[in-house]
Amino acid sequence: MPSGASELSGGSPIRITDIGHSTMLIELAGMKILTDPWFAEPFFGVVAHPRGIGMTVEDLPALDLILVSHDHFDHCDFKALSRMDKAASVIAPDTKTAARIQKLGFGDVTVLRPWESRFVSKITVTALPGDHPVTECTYIAAFGDQSVYFGGDTKYIKDFREIGDRFDITVALLPVSGVTLPMAGRVVMDPVEAAEAAVLLKAPVAIPIHYNMSLRIPVLKGLFERAAPGTPEQFVAEVDRRNRQIKVVTLKPGETWQSK
Repeated sequence: MPSGASELSGGSPIRITDIGHSTMLIELAGMKILTDPWFAEPFFGVVAHPRGIGMTVEDLPALDLILVSHDHFDHCDFKALSRMDKAASVIAPDTKTAARIQKLGFGDVTVLRPWESRFVSKITVTALPGDHPVTECTYIAAFGDQSVYFGGDTKYIKDFREIGDRFDITVALLPVSGVTLPMAGRVVMDPVEAAEAAVLLKAPVAIPIHYNMSLRIPVLKGLFERAAPGTPEQFVAEVDRRNRQIKVVTLKPGETWQSK
C-alpha cells in the first residue's frame, strides 16, 4: 500500500497529543501509547518546559504502552513513572534502564535492540537505530497500514533511508532542536537534518518535537538557546524546500492532531 494510504482507510484514526518536549500521547488502534515521559522539572527547577506541559500525570488516560528512547532525565522521568499505573507495558533501549523501571513496580518491561520487534496487544513495536551520547532507540508502532515513527532526540542517521524503505510510515515525530554541546558536538538533529530525515522516511505527515526546553537562570538562558537553536518554523521551511507533499503539523502543548 502506498505511503500515507492509512489516512484514507476506514480504520480508526491516529491521534497524537503534544504533552511537551518529546512526551507525546499516541492513540493507535484504540491503544494509548506514551513516549519519553518528562513531567518533572529537575535540577532545582533550572531546566524547564518553557511552553508549559499539556497534560499532567494525573490527567493521563489509562496507558497501554510506554516507549522510552533513552535514560536522560528529559526522556525518562522516573519520578513521573513512579506515579503512573504499573499495568502499562514498557519498552526500553537497554537493560539498565529496564531494571530501574521494573523497580518502580512495572511488571511488563521489555528491552528491544534496533530492528527487534514485539507485539503489544494489537500493535507491533519495532525498535530502530538512534544516535545519541547514550544508548538510544527510535521506534515504530504499527497496526495494519497505520504506523507512527518516534525519533526521540536522535542525531541524523544514515538508517533513515532503510527505515523509510522498509516501513510504510503514516506520521513521523522528529526532533528539531539541534542541541550542540561542548566537546560532544551535535547530539540532536537540527531542522535541516530533520527535514532530510522526513524525506527519507517518506512519511506524508511530520510533527516536530524536542524543541521546547530552556534554562530558567537568566544568565544561562541565552547559552542554552544558542546550544539548541532549532525551531519548528525552520523545520517547516526546510521541509517545504525539499518536498511540498509532506504536511508538517506543529502542535502546542495539549493540542491534538488526528489523521483523516
